[in-house]
Amino acid sequence: MTSLITGSNASGTADPAEGIPADGRTGDTLGSAAEHAAVRIPAQATVTSPLRRLSAMASVRRWEQRTTPALMHEAVLGGAGAREVAESAGLSVAEAHVCWTEWAALRLVSPRPGEMPELTVQQFLRVHGAFAGELAPHDA
Repeated sequence: MTSLITGSNASGTADPAEGIPADGRTGDTLGSAAEHAAVRIPAQATVTSPLRRLSAMASVRRWEQRTTPALMHEAVLGGAGAREVAESAGLSVAEAHVCWTEWAALRLVSPRPGEMPELTVQQFLRVHGAFAGELAPHDA
């Protein structure tokens, strides 16, 4: 199998410069596709490129802000410790507790009259207790 990058075989044993004269010139011909496969032509930089990347990163941040508290909640209810959950989220226990509390408080209230809230008080207290237990001073 030929690599699209270097023209080498799948084992990587072929020399990428194989077929190119020692002086590096290929003459007046275009040469083989293998000689040009490794040549990268950078795309023209435009103002929209960074703007698109910023937009994509903002989308990722919004997704993270929506999903992290729910995943922390699920992990604690599944038996993970609050410290482990916070570390997995890249947060301190206090930061994780604040993030989760803001999310959970909105889900303790029914979205419409007559509908059940997303979280039960028992679930809230269980997860809150896990974080509070990690944040409380421990007697030595």
